[in-house]
Amino acid sequence: MAIRKRLSTRRWVPAGAAILATAALAVTTAVTISGFSAQVVNNANTFSSGTMQLEESSGSTTCYSTGNGSGGTVGTNSANCSINNLVGTLDQVPAGTPLSTTITLTNVGSSAAALESLVMGPCSAGPAPDDNGYVGSDITGFCGKVDFSIGISGKCIYPSNANAGCPGLPTAAGTLGAVAGTTFSANSTPPLTLLGAGSSQAYTFTVMLDQSATNADQGLQASMAMTWSQS
Repeated sequence: MAIRKRLSTRRWVPAGAAILATAALAVTTAVTISGFSAQVVNNANTFSSGTMQLEESSGSTTCYSTGNGSGGTVGTNSANCSINNLVGTLDQVPAGTPLSTTITLTNVGSSAAALESLVMGPCSAGPAPDDNGYVGSDITGFCGKVDFSIGISGKCIYPSNANAGCPGLPTAAGTLGAVAGTTFSANSTPPLTLLGAGSSQAYTFTVMLDQSATNADQGLQASMAMTWSQS
């Protein structure tokens, strides 16, 4: 039994040595291979944001959401515009005579719009600045006496008609009083035009004092803010 134990011990010693030798070889091989290396450096990585700027023009007047058309620091990207989409005064124009103005909206930025909207503010009425002291009594009903339309080529945005342009004479089917608070968008029928970078769309606004107007509608003025937005 003692001999068998010694023989058994002699057999395990060479096996252990072989394992150690193999481990040493593995270490040596790893060190040798790690002498090779390669790398690629991406040194041109950049990320930039696009621009979205609106231009509204009519005749010789041009407005921008930021600056004056030659760049500028962008903050709120919102500005007031002096273009009068309600044309202005109905002086010397009898009821039933339409007045129109056409504005052109342009995306002067580098990004295409995914959303486009025109929000009509509330309509307010009061004495006209040139009424010479003669003020009609229909102040609360005057907005409903101003017929109104918004059109693009071949379609009428308001009153809605996707199959034909707005009539030359607005009707009581669409008034400043009725359109107040309305939001038009690319989801309306017909839709507003989504503006790609550098593209434009013309809109024609027509107003007319309805033929049902009476002496109570003399010397009054209707006002309404309109806000164009795109994003």
